Amino acid sequence: MSGARQTVFRPLEPAFLEDPYPTYARLRDDHPVGWAATPAEGYAGFWFVSRYADVAAGLKDNRFGREITKVLPPEAFPPIPEQQKPLYAMLAAWMLFKDPPDHARLRRIAAPVFALRPVLGMRPRIEALIAAALARIPDDGPFDIVSDFSSPLSIDIVADLMGVPEEDHPLVRGWVREITLSLDLVRTPERIAAGSRRAAELIAYFERLVAAHRRAPQGNLLSLLIAAQDQGSFLDDQELLASCVLFLFAGHEASSLLIGNGLRALAANPGEWQRLREGAVGVKSAVTELLRYDSPQQIAFRHALADLAFQGVTIRTGQVVGFGLGSANRDPRVFAEADRLDLGREETRHLAFGAGIHTCAGSSLAQLEAELVFAALGRRFPELRVVAVERQESILVRGLTRLVLDCGVA
Repeated sequence: MSGARQTVFRPLEPAFLEDPYPTYARLRDDHPVGWAATPAEGYAGFWFVSRYADVAAGLKDNRFGREITKVLPPEAFPPIPEQQKPLYAMLAAWMLFKDPPDHARLRRIAAPVFALRPVLGMRPRIEALIAAALARIPDDGPFDIVSDFSSPLSIDIVADLMGVPEEDHPLVRGWVREITLSLDLVRTPERIAAGSRRAAELIAYFERLVAAHRRAPQGNLLSLLIAAQDQGSFLDDQELLASCVLFLFAGHEASSLLIGNGLRALAANPGEWQRLREGAVGVKSAVTELLRYDSPQQIAFRHALADLAFQGVTIRTGQVVGFGLGSANRDPRVFAEADRLDLGREETRHLAFGAGIHTCAGSSLAQLEAELVFAALGRRFPELRVVAVERQESILVRGLTRLVLDCGVA
């Protein structure tokens, strides 16, 4: 049994950030559970799990969890600077960072909000927002599909469903952007401080919005969440407000990243784009494959809640373990020709939304939004030609901050 922490890769290196898949292939073959060195704020490094079977098993293993404060003494943690406390207080109330029994309680409350039936009931409004966003795309010349379409659209959709007035959408987009930068391994003390300020502002904003919805329910996701609290579901006010912010993230990030990643992949595989446009493959199948091929979330982090053995490696209490969703989804042990984009692929057991109790709460919304978007784009653009690309600085998620396309208009 090995407990040695020999570094097998460095995820912050530029080559890995640009294309992690060759590294994943090497790790799956040679170091299925290996140590990753990350000289980032608050991280000493982590164990990285790369094979599909191990990732799926680990995400369902209750020896790994999120609430590390329950198993390590207070002195094991550095004090939180005063200016960062609003951010960490908000995160502490997210069900994403809870273990049972609190996670199960919060998940029961979230389930009806993001269940398939209410999400499908919102389809007409989602279609209207997509149509309005598409109308702003020019008929000729290059345009940035990320900045001008997918990023604002994805936040606008979930903000709209959460009752945020349309005139406040740009404000919410800015808050979400800065909070996101404060959560990744590429974060800096300055980004954490900025994210903490925005977290406090966003919590205060939702406090006012919740009060307005209590006075006049509107039948949206926020009203559903308030009703869950009012019906005695033991959701306190801090958890309610933190959940509002979490749902903004759960409802938009995967959708936005998926659209950008998917369009870039389809531009590089024009035959697959034509299959989709012509109806040779269904849009649901296409979205499922795009999620597998270039997963928006690349790594799901957990902590070892005790000293344990996992796939021949000794992992100590408190150590961080990164389960490689992106690597698992390219594992040839599960997916034939895993590095090939095949929109009609029959094996669809991807892990893009995670597995186990922390499976993405907003997966139904993300899937529906992506299906509607790719269907609409297929009707509009016969060709996809990439002019320029800029990648998001992140290892937790994989996506683009800029994707300039020049497309033929149908």
